[in-house]
Amino acid sequence: MIDKYLVSNCLFIIDEFNEMYKGISNEELKEIANREYSEADLVVRLGYPFRQMATFNMQGSSKEFGNDIVVKSKNYKIEVKLLRNWKSKGKTEDNFSNSMPWDHISKDFEWISNEVVNGNQGNRAFVIGWFNAVERFSNIVQLGKGRGRYPDIALERLDYFPFLHRTGLKTNDVTYQYSLAYQNQSIKIPGYLEGTLNCMFFGQPEDKFHLALYW
Repeated sequence: MIDKYLVSNCLFIIDEFNEMYKGISNEELKEIANREYSEADLVVRLGYPFRQMATFNMQGSSKEFGNDIVVKSKNYKIEVKLLRNWKSKGKTEDNFSNSMPWDHISKDFEWISNEVVNGNQGNRAFVIGWFNAVERFSNIVQLGKGRGRYPDIALERLDYFPFLHRTGLKTNDVTYQYSLAYQNQSIKIPGYLEGTLNCMFFGQPEDKFHLALYW
């Protein structure tokens, strides 16, 4: 099963970044994350356990041309997304952070959902990673129905992140539920009566990096 290879590696990745960036502030970490890292860095780290068995597609522009990590001998295919946060340069006092548009990540959820429904569960995975440098997950992924500062939550998007907890209807009402970290959770696949995604969240408040694994 593909998760057996990836779970331990996700833990090692967090340990690595904790050691590298021990003692630095969130503002410094945000700058490092946006300036020094690309998606390819996370792809290489996640593919490391497979050694020479893996091939890498650093473009990731289309499923037609290959997935980010492919282990042909085991029929494994892995999609990877590194989330980053860019701060608005507006002149208002809000100066809020810009999150990744939903359509930039929704296609990956559609891919892994289709693979599971088509009988490939256990051989496919989608991994997202992000530096823990902002207070809320909604600062790095568009969970709201619109842009703005605190839009209403698009609840169907929140369903993909069972490690989040909401106390209201606005995106600033969403917080991490760290008590659910490292636990296998099920997500109902939209549009299908049967079939669920597995999800595991990796991270604690003190960790410099977080990951979520879907398979």
